[in-house]
Amino acid sequence: MPTPTKQTKRKFGLIDLVRLLLVMVILCALGVIAYRLWDYKTGTDRYDQLQQEAVQPAEENQEEGFVPLDIDFDALREEGPDIIGWIDFDSVEISYPIVYSGDNSYYLRRLWDGSYNQAGTLFLEGNNQSLDDLHAIVYGHNMRNGTMFAPLKEYLDPEFFAANGGWFTLYTPEGAWRYQLFSIHEAEPDDPLYTVGFVVGDEYTDFLKILREARLYDTGVTVYSDDHVLTLSTCTDDGNDRIVAHARRAEAVDLP
Repeated sequence: MPTPTKQTKRKFGLIDLVRLLLVMVILCALGVIAYRLWDYKTGTDRYDQLQQEAVQPAEENQEEGFVPLDIDFDALREEGPDIIGWIDFDSVEISYPIVYSGDNSYYLRRLWDGSYNQAGTLFLEGNNQSLDDLHAIVYGHNMRNGTMFAPLKEYLDPEFFAANGGWFTLYTPEGAWRYQLFSIHEAEPDDPLYTVGFVVGDEYTDFLKILREARLYDTGVTVYSDDHVLTLSTCTDDGNDRIVAHARRAEAVDLP
């Protein structure tokens, strides 16, 4: 009977090496998943904590039919000096601060205090001057755990809009305003809808027409040529295109 050769021993060594590499790959993958889950939870917990510290429901406003928020912007700015507003939807879980730095990449992976987190922070377009611009744009991530601007995709369904409406409130240190969505659609990242710097006039009227015609369905909401418009933008699930929701400023909110 032939004795085992060195070649046979090397064969078993190769199999062991392959197994070891597979185990390492699996462990690395599990580590990445665990880190992302931890990062998601950290971001969610931080936002929940911020809301508890600086945001409280005010007395119910019967005339408006909703409960406005009492937001302590002084407290918010102690933690994040770039915070310029807060957006709060009536029917979906979107209630977050909005920041502005002038740099569209800075808050992509940073919380309002500058700490790193995959969730990032909702931020105003760098070419805007303020949320009071005639057309302002706010960006946010479509997070896989359903946070940030992920709920915007619910409005791609006309039945969801019909059942829930598209109302939200924008709060700033200067005041608060009710907004209503009038156009929801998907767009490419370089779409002309990302234009800002308008003044009331024919060019802006034509721009509003483009936004209306891009909608996936008729919302029944009328837009006027001097309306302030806030555009909310997030990535589609595949990350290639954008989900875009345009809202008109409907009325001011009387805060306590």
